[in-house]
Amino acid sequence: MIKVLFYLLLLWGCESAWADTAAVQDKGKELYLSYGCALCHGWTGHGDGINAQKFDPPPTNFHDPKAYLHGLDRDSIRRSIQYGIKEDNSIMPAFEDIPPDELDKIITYLQSLQKK
Repeated sequence: MIKVLFYLLLLWGCESAWADTAAVQDKGKELYLSYGCALCHGWTGHGDGINAQKFDPPPTNFHDPKAYLHGLDRDSIRRSIQYGIKEDNSIMPAFEDIPPDELDKIITYLQSLQKK
């Protein structure tokens, strides 16, 4: 009986954590769209936004871990968003005014795309 109760509590905790992560990812996508990231990186993050064809190199496809030329860990993504990328002919603008909690949610969303 205790083992069953323990298992149910463990399962509920995992389910709750998954729901929390999904909610953060959903909010991250909402913020990604509201800050205009989709204009270049695309609605679903494939690097195919309406402005994408104007750029060489093209915007990052967030589904392809190899496309993260400046790193795919949280800190590297944070730096790329906050400070932009002005090398290798890239013109990723800086988004220094995104509040840290919102930036964390956007990063969580982008990292979720790597796993799909």
